[in-house]
This record gives sequence, C-alpha cells and structure tokens, in this order.
Amino acid sequence: MQYTPHFRMISNSKYLSYLLVFCLQLTLFACQNSNKKEQEEARDFLQSSFPDVLNLSGIPENASDRSVFMFSDKGAWFGYSLPDSNNLDLAGSFIGPFLMTQDNGIWISPVLSRLNLTDASTNEPIPLSSATIKRIHSYPGKLVQEFELSSPALKIKTELIFVSARTAITRLQIQNLDQNSELSLSASWEGNSFLEGVSFSQNEKGIRIHFSKNENIGMITLGGDRTININSENTSYQLTSSKQQIKAEPLEMTLAHTFCFSPEEWGKETQILDKIFQAPSEAFAQNESHWKDILNKVLLNLNERYSEEDFQRIAVKCIQTLTNNWRSSAGALLHDGLFPSYNYRGFNGFWSWDSWKHAVTLAYFDPQLAENQIRAMYDFQDEMGMIADCVYRDTSIEAHNWRNTKPPLSGWAIWEVFQKSGNQDFLSELLPKLEKYHQWWYQYRDQNQNGLCEYGSTDGSLIAAKWESGMDNAVRFDDTRIVEKKSYGGSLNIESADLNAYLCAEKQYLAKIFQQLGDTQKADQYLSQAKELQKQIQTIFYNEEKGWFFDAYLDTHEHLEVYGPEGWTPLWTQLATTEQAEAVRKTMLNPDKFATYIPFPTLAADHPKFKPNNGYWRGPIWMDQVYFGITALKNYGYKEDAATLSLQVFDRLEGLKNDDGPIRENYHPLTGKGLEANHFSWSAAHLLLLLLEE
Repeated sequence: MQYTPHFRMISNSKYLSYLLVFCLQLTLFACQNSNKKEQEEARDFLQSSFPDVLNLSGIPENASDRSVFMFSDKGAWFGYSLPDSNNLDLAGSFIGPFLMTQDNGIWISPVLSRLNLTDASTNEPIPLSSATIKRIHSYPGKLVQEFELSSPALKIKTELIFVSARTAITRLQIQNLDQNSELSLSASWEGNSFLEGVSFSQNEKGIRIHFSKNENIGMITLGGDRTININSENTSYQLTSSKQQIKAEPLEMTLAHTFCFSPEEWGKETQILDKIFQAPSEAFAQNESHWKDILNKVLLNLNERYSEEDFQRIAVKCIQTLTNNWRSSAGALLHDGLFPSYNYRGFNGFWSWDSWKHAVTLAYFDPQLAENQIRAMYDFQDEMGMIADCVYRDTSIEAHNWRNTKPPLSGWAIWEVFQKSGNQDFLSELLPKLEKYHQWWYQYRDQNQNGLCEYGSTDGSLIAAKWESGMDNAVRFDDTRIVEKKSYGGSLNIESADLNAYLCAEKQYLAKIFQQLGDTQKADQYLSQAKELQKQIQTIFYNEEKGWFFDAYLDTHEHLEVYGPEGWTPLWTQLATTEQAEAVRKTMLNPDKFATYIPFPTLAADHPKFKPNNGYWRGPIWMDQVYFGITALKNYGYKEDAATLSLQVFDRLEGLKNDDGPIRENYHPLTGKGLEANHFSWSAAHLLLLLLEE
C-alpha cells in the first residue's frame, strides 16, 4: 500500500510560487532591517561632524598668555592647542601644554614636543615647513592635523587625545605616497620650557620633567626603540625613534605626555602606558566611541525646536566648555568637578553655587561626574553643616573660602541628578548631608527666628555676606549693613526673596527624597514646612502695587524696591500665585526693564545704576538668571514667551551661533557682547539646559 502524507500535496508550480513570495518577503524584511540600521547609524553623531566649534589654535607669546585657548579631557590638569595654518614649521606638533598645576595656569612651553622628520638614508632633515595643510581641526575629544609633503611624497597625520586624567597621547601616522620607492625615516621630538627651574633628565621610561616649585612629575615617553639626548644644562631634550622603513604600509608611532602629582600616580600610569603602546589604535577607537555616546545622549534629545545644525553646534560648544573645565580629584579635592573657567586666573577651584548648576547639566551625559561634582563640595561640609564657598587643590596657592557659603541649590541638583542616574544609593548618601546643610541656614542665618533667612558671613564682614548671595555687587545690597550674631558671624539686615524661595524649594526636594527612600513622615514634615514658607513668600516679599517680589528689611518688612532677578525666582521655584506670576511676567517682558536685546539683565535697564558693560551684577546678563527667568515663564504656562526669548539668546549672544568664539561669564544686555571670563562653565550649563528642556 502506497503511503500518502497526511498533509495536502502541493503542486510544483504552486510550490515555486510560494517559495518566490517567501524569498521576496525575506528580501524585503532584510532590506527594511538594513534601512532601519542605516537610519539608526545616520542618527549617530560623530566627532568628525563638529570641527572647530571652538577656536583652539594659536601660539602663546609667553607662559602667562591667556589669549590662546586649549583642549583638555578626562579631568586632566593640562591641555593643548593647535598651531595655526600660518606656522607650517610646527606642522604635526601640538601647542603647550597649558598646566593648571603651576601658578593657577601657565604654559610650560610653546611646543613641549616639536616634531621633526629625518631621511635616515642621508641623515638630512625633511622640512615640514614646505607642507601642504589638508586638515587642522579640533573636534570634541580630539585634536587632528593632516598634511602632505611633495619631496619626499608623504602624507602625515597627528592626533592627540587623553587616555586618562594624567596622560595624553599623540599618534603619528606617515604614509608613503610613492609606492615605487622605499623610504628610511626617523622621527624625533624636541623641546624646552618657558619656565625657570624646569629641567629634564633621562630615566628608564623616557624623559622626566622636573619642577622647582613642587614635586609634581612630568614624563615624556615614546613607544618602541628610541634614543634620548639631554643638553648639558638639562634645559632641553631630544627624543628620537629608531630608523623605520616605509613603503606600502603606513608607519605609526605613539608619544605620551604624563603629568602626575605623586610617584604612586606615576606607577599607575605606567600600566596604562604599557597597554596603550601595545595597541594605540584601540585607545583612539575607544575615544571615538566614548564621544559618539556623549554626543548622541545630548544631540538626540535636544528640544525639537533646536534640531538644526547651528543649534547642535551650540550644544557641542557647551559640552566642550564643560569637559575642558573638568578637573579630576587631586590634592585637597577628593572628587572630580569643574572649574568655573580654566582660562581665568582666579577660577582654579570648585565653587558651591557653580557646582550645583554644573551637576544638573552634566547628568544628561555623564551622571557619575555629576554625582562627583556634588560630592566634591559636600566633602567640605563642616560640623555645623555649612558648605564652603570655594575650595582648591593646593591651599599653599590659595586658601579655601569659609567666610561665606552660596545659595542653597544643592537639593535641586541632587534630585535632578537622581532623575537621570536612578542611583538611589546616591540619594541615601547625600540626604543626611543635605538636611544638615538646610538646617544650618535656619540656625545661623535667621536672626529673628521668624522662619525667613538672610545672607551673611562667618567673619561678620559685609563683603562676604554679599558674596554669599552669589550676586556680589548687586545694587540691592548697596545700602545694607551687617547684623552681628555673636555665635557665628552675622547676617545682612534684609531677608532676601531669592534665598527664601530657594529654601522653600529645597524643602520640597527634601520631601521628594525622603518619599523616594520610604520615609513618608519626614516627607510630610518638609511639605508642611514648605507650605507655610510659601505663604510667607507670597505675602512678605510680594509688592501688590509694583507686581514684583522684593527683598524685605529684617524688622519692618518694608520692601527694598530694586528690580532684580530675585523678582522672578519665586516663579522659577513655582511658589507664586497665578495672579502674582502674571504681574511679574508683565515686568519681565517690559523692554524698559528686562526685555532688553538679550533678555533678563541683572538689574532693570531703567535703574539709574544700570551698568551693562562690565557692571558684573549691576546689569550684565548672567545665563543662570536668564535660565531661571525663561523657566519661570514656562512654569506658569507662558511657553511662547519663553520660546521667543530663548531664540533671542541663541541668535544674539556673541560667539555663540555660527561662530567659534568662547562662551563667556556674562554678556552685555544691549549688544550681546561677551564680558569677563572666557569658557565659563555655568553659562555653558544653562545654555545646554535651554536647548534640552521642553
């Protein structure tokens, strides 16, 4: 008996038809997946997409020259620049480094390691000054030079990246463009120092750099065989590779600069260098992947209003500004954090107010650094609960400032960082410290114990009390005085609207954190306190007739009628009534007061003491207050106003849009001209927040 399968037989023609359809579907599916993958890859943002967002080229004329800007990464305490295209004799070399461990920032040399090439068969130098520049760019996380020579026909590329907080490497690649000839080459690097007391010596790893002012360790090392020559005065060196044959395969060499604070650190770096010299291309691949990740985290999440390339470049400029100011833990600084500006001599430390702002933005692309930025300041919490105003790596250069603290924004920072990281252990770690700092204000900055605080100083000085506000020379403090408190310095004779709005918001953040950690009783306690304080802010600081929040005198609660950013702080912290917010909005949008060419100056433009040019907090634009003001409008539903004002900021600030200039400390409100320090971190932080937030 013939066996017949239980399933229905399919004719050959039908089988072929089904098979064809299946193959077509399979091909279509594969094409769709391929297209999807290509689309996803097309959304990736690479280093190479953003050349020269900042102008990082030039040669310093002397050790203290601050006109040349530099690139740094990984929290290193040193950085480099590019030679400009007019200096062909420096082709392939990198400028600097700029050391932030010496005299609060100084160039050790115009070119510590200057590249030279030699024809090893004739022992004749190959003149790099005849090069044709193909590429000389700074990218996020990397400096690149590429040029060609005609005789001999060579293509040369040098790239510089940081592989750790203590080491930067340069990769030299040489390609023979004449495939019919074989060249014998050697490369050498030579250099000396701007600085007196800097000397060079040879050791088993390479060249040691000695500093007369401290025991820091500098090292120059080269992968592969090499010879070293130090001049008789120990003031210059030459490091030469062994002779190499180059024909079809490109020649590759790796040079490293390492700057450490101790022999122990140098011991760790030698292990890093050993791995790098074995496979330098892996370090460059990791650098590219790392920066692609950072760029994607930010640029794929920009507010859709800012999706065009010019806004992307502004965002990248903000990221680069922040990472260039990143310093790793060293000396008295126990955690990583950011300088306000590496370029300004007085800003080589961490400030508490700045740190809270930096952390909120860093959380978008580096939550661990954001957490450490907060820890870096809480490392300096005293037994009473106070956080120092500013702290430094080396107190022999500059002492920590304990004369005052800064406005209480750390609760905001801690919560916002947690929102990005999801690290509940971080909340548990910081909560008791935050609560202690919060209670410190009421113990030492509430003179009449009415639940409203004042800015003050631990040494009882008026100047330090003004510093505590963060708005050092603001007009609202011109006629204030110190009310002494015997136990701990003194306070100003005014209760400030912004300070108490920050404290009220901090109570709400404390409640959120306690709720997150399961303590509903403490959460309810702080919510109750916040509700009571909100009522005081709405009644004591708000002027019904003027439609503005003003500081109030300590005993009488008479208003100190100076129009400043403290007027919109209760809107940023969402403590005003809707009626109060509408009145404040009208003043904010008044072109005679705050709706200037760049919105939201730090003093109303019609005030007789308005000083928009170099007035510091007496008129110039500060980006933190601009951000608070624009966000305040969003909080109460005025989103079109906020969008219009944001675009004015991005379109009108000098050096920002379609420009390679630096982000500045503050700006002229009537022209957009950049003022004070270059490469200012909190300006970059708040600009990036405006680009990211809805």
